[in-house]
Amino acid sequence: MKALKIQRRKAIEMKVMKVHLWAFGLLVFLPIITNAHTSIALVENYVTQSWFNSTDYESQKEADNDALEGCRVTARQRGIGNLAKQCKVVTRATGPGHGALACSENGCSWSIGHGTLEEAVTVAREKCSKTYANCQDTLNWKDFKGFASKSALLQKSQVPGDCRPRSNQLQCTSSCTNGSCVVTYQNGCQIRVQVQPQFNPLNNTWDYPAPSC
Repeated sequence: MKALKIQRRKAIEMKVMKVHLWAFGLLVFLPIITNAHTSIALVENYVTQSWFNSTDYESQKEADNDALEGCRVTARQRGIGNLAKQCKVVTRATGPGHGALACSENGCSWSIGHGTLEEAVTVAREKCSKTYANCQDTLNWKDFKGFASKSALLQKSQVPGDCRPRSNQLQCTSSCTNGSCVVTYQNGCQIRVQVQPQFNPLNNTWDYPAPSC
């Protein structure tokens, strides 16, 4: 009778542990719902004298307000203070990425939301060159506020494990804390997995096994 009670108690403990691990897994794998907001404001036909961008804001309203105020200040500093009230937001963006502005003496063009700084600058210059000449002056920025990993968020969405080597013989190492493991493969790919505890009859304990490759 005593042995049966012990067995039932262990079964209950195991069930509770699985529920906790399932909940922990949700916390690990749920995406972060957050944004890096960008706004660009300017006075129409006076881009070089008024252009101003605001990046890495947690809300679009904050980005808009900062861009408009920056545009007004820039306009006053560059001799068109009488037009400062005409500043308006012309571009809004949400999400991580690099942006760039390319200008000539006659006007500017910009590009946002790119995976690399080089790509943002190249696209901005190409857009500028289609309308203006001698687009050499550039300004660049980045929007990543609130995002845990820049590189991971800039990559296309992948199913966990997609980056593993396409080989019949996989080699990997793992680092684990209470069943939460990071598996690293020979090509540098890293994935996060959750392993379930297994009962060790020799030690009469529940142990976490190493994850397989």
